[in-house]
Amino acid sequence: MVSSRYRVKGKGRNVRALKFLATLCLLVAGLAWVSIHWYLPRWADEPRSLESPVVVQLEKGMRLPEFAQRLAEEHLLSESLRFRVWVKFHRDYSRFQAGQYRFEGVVRPREVADTIEAGKTWEPLALQFVVPEGFTLKQVIERLVARNVGTREALQAIAQDPELLRSYGIRGKNLEGYLAPATYTFASMPSPREVFEKMLETFFRAIPSDFTERLSQRRIDLHQAVIFASLIERETQIDDERSMVSEVIWNRLKDGEPLAIDAALIYGIEDYKGDITWEHLRDAKNLYNNRIHKGLPPTPIGAISIESLQAVLTPTQQGYRFYVLRTDGSKRHHFTKTLAEHNVYVKQLIDSSR
Repeated sequence: MVSSRYRVKGKGRNVRALKFLATLCLLVAGLAWVSIHWYLPRWADEPRSLESPVVVQLEKGMRLPEFAQRLAEEHLLSESLRFRVWVKFHRDYSRFQAGQYRFEGVVRPREVADTIEAGKTWEPLALQFVVPEGFTLKQVIERLVARNVGTREALQAIAQDPELLRSYGIRGKNLEGYLAPATYTFASMPSPREVFEKMLETFFRAIPSDFTERLSQRRIDLHQAVIFASLIERETQIDDERSMVSEVIWNRLKDGEPLAIDAALIYGIEDYKGDITWEHLRDAKNLYNNRIHKGLPPTPIGAISIESLQAVLTPTQQGYRFYVLRTDGSKRHHFTKTLAEHNVYVKQLIDSSR
């Protein structure tokens, strides 16, 4: 028969064991809480530097353990288990969107999750090119030829296709002036026509809805405004000068004076070598020689920004009739009201170039 004293001692040991287990459970739970709510969020913000860009695919139906392992294998994570636990407690994996993602430079687990949850997928570019302000149609075609979009002959034919011009309401003989300056990207290789259509759509989307009505108040149409804006675009790169150049052009048109804009003259010289000669200045066969021919040139002379187009309708009202480049290297101009003032600055420019 077991004594009551022994039974009490055994019971005491059981109580102490239970207390120990309870304390151990609390300790483990506390460590887990600290890990989940303090350590893991800080780990999720730890940066990792990638030696080269990494592309990773999240496939539909892929489970979190498998995807976390893939991220770790691509060195986007230090380890997969931490990411799995962090996502389980701090994110909703069901909201991660399938697709292809690209990461480069410095990345953090949280940023990786943010990108995938937002569905910011990446597609390799089949074509990317830039059309700068002032670029001529010829320069755009040369750039497209260099990127294997099409042959020069095919691109030229599309750029003057009457059906394409008519579908966009363009009165000109080709697309000159209507190819919007921008960076263009294509995920798959486009046809030459698709490239031109994207540039045209970009151009017409940028025009304010009331612009045509405002032009009619000035008694000019959109095509004339594009020609006008292309002159502004080629004459200044300074935003606050666009309206000043606009005023000079308007004043000369009003008084029936030649515009004398050399950018237009140069556009009409087929074999221009970099210098304007006396022969060029006297050439009446060059319809863009607006030292001889009055009014706007026959066509636009390059791609235009929306700022230059809007400047057509917002000329300053200072009485400016002349401008010439400053000599301080700023690319700004001296704007003047009289020929005498203008000649002073012209002499300065000539003297500085000697």
